Amino acid sequence: MVTRLSAADAVLLHTQTSTTPAHTVALTVLEASDRLSHDRLHQAVASSLPALARFRSRLVGKPLGMGQPVWAEIDDYDPTPQIHHATVTAPGGRREFADLIAQLTTGLRDRQLWEAWSIDGLAGGRWALAVKMSPALCDGGAGPASMWQRLLTTGPHDDPANNLPTERSLGTPSLVDLVTDTMSELIENNVTGAWLLAEAVTGVLRAVRGRLRATSVPEPMPPTASMSGPVPHTVFNAPLTQRRAVAFASIPLTDLKTVNNAFGGSITNVFLAACTLSLRAWLQRHDTVPDEPLVMQMPLAPPEADPTAIGNPLPVGRIRLPVQLDDPVLILTNLHTATERLNTVRECDAEKGYVTVNFERVASVIPPSATHAASQLYTRLGLAPICHGSVSYIAGKPVPAYCAGAKVVGMHIVAPLQAGCGLTIALTSHGDALDLSVCVCPDNVPAADDIANGIAESIDILVAAARKSPRGQGRSVVTKMTPNSTKRSHGRRY
Repeated sequence: MVTRLSAADAVLLHTQTSTTPAHTVALTVLEASDRLSHDRLHQAVASSLPALARFRSRLVGKPLGMGQPVWAEIDDYDPTPQIHHATVTAPGGRREFADLIAQLTTGLRDRQLWEAWSIDGLAGGRWALAVKMSPALCDGGAGPASMWQRLLTTGPHDDPANNLPTERSLGTPSLVDLVTDTMSELIENNVTGAWLLAEAVTGVLRAVRGRLRATSVPEPMPPTASMSGPVPHTVFNAPLTQRRAVAFASIPLTDLKTVNNAFGGSITNVFLAACTLSLRAWLQRHDTVPDEPLVMQMPLAPPEADPTAIGNPLPVGRIRLPVQLDDPVLILTNLHTATERLNTVRECDAEKGYVTVNFERVASVIPPSATHAASQLYTRLGLAPICHGSVSYIAGKPVPAYCAGAKVVGMHIVAPLQAGCGLTIALTSHGDALDLSVCVCPDNVPAADDIANGIAESIDILVAAARKSPRGQGRSVVTKMTPNSTKRSHGRRY
């Protein structure tokens, strides 16, 4: 049986360039322990990660580069060459640690799909484990969570090998298998292309019908259409270089819940409001605050969902961060309005069967060489950006976690940058804390620490606003949204 690389991961793999590597770095920070050593951490990695079939496999291209590559198990796989060690420069604080991780975000060596580093020298005797994963292993964003499930345990003496059974082999395709799958994929792509064309024609006819009827109720639009208005050009859209800067911060989950309980909406909106306040402050110090909101990509969670409990990949949409505003509650209200409207559109799409353009499906029918060439052309021409960055979140361990017998005190994800989108903010839930990371290109965006620390400080500002009376009493954000909510057929809140 042949297993192809998924369309989503293939797009990221084939469109990466020397200035836009698409791998993700997952970090685990460990409490000081006499049980820790480089050898012990290397053994933990070598015995845990190869239990995932893709971590012990390689990608094999199709004949003549026709179609997406397929997975092949590596015979007698030995992960040792992919596991290294590193030391943080003194004094080993958060800044020195972030600088080391920024160096690790550069390209993978020898076309390896993953690499790991045990890291010592952190302040207080702490250790860290960094795992860098190719987009081929990211599984639509769920790759780090799958990796942590194998590596971490709930007790200091538990064996990670007992977490989950080893995944079955993906097999080793023969030449006949590759040729057969190539032919099958060509046929599938023709069918997919026909469906995409039919969907496009259907969308055009739907729009024409709406115009002819001159209806007062507009036809449902895809989520991206809710992001109308000009997109300001900022330093976040400048052409990327090969350099990266990383910054870390942590936020108590109780603080986000305090703000959410006071104003309503969702924990996601509280975090987005903190990002907005931080980016506004950064723009005031280092650039110019635009008159229009920043546009950010982010996972679209179901209504009433808690992002800290979401484990499966989610569709990606766009949200506007109103950096032109300076009032914290007004920013929360604005974000609540935006997410309400976004979910209204999504529900209408589901009810009325509206078909949106799936760019991953489009890219899946294009040969990898053509996809890569198009990405190179896009980067060289400096085409207009459609967003300024991305915000992502992933659920870590909800209970105390351990690695190699040491307690986990931090979990971070460093997400890759994209051409024209020079900012990533990644949030990871870990017990009663939320660990965040910021990644930028320092040649365009200086002082990444200001953004990360600013998000944590903005949470304090929102907590202070939540404790004030009367704005901090009752669900004021939801109250302001009542007129909009009553217009919805389902009346649900994001």
